[in-house]
Amino acid sequence: MSSARHFFARGTVFDDALKADIEADITAARGAQRDLQQAGQYGAATRMGEAVDEHLDELGEVNRGTWRPKHA
Repeated sequence: MSSARHFFARGTVFDDALKADIEADITAARGAQRDLQQAGQYGAATRMGEAVDEHLDELGEVNRGTWRPKHA
């Protein structure tokens, strides 16, 4: 899952690209969560669910215009 967006300076990545990147992360994490649940790895599945929550929060920040990169 991509975290490169957190290393770019604010304003160098367009909101549409941020949203697409975050939505791809959400989709990937949900898929991993489902696969882990089916494999009986419930602890790891829970962590994937927490990752989805973080990505949803991040998407909300982009939608509100308050998103900031973490490491740039």
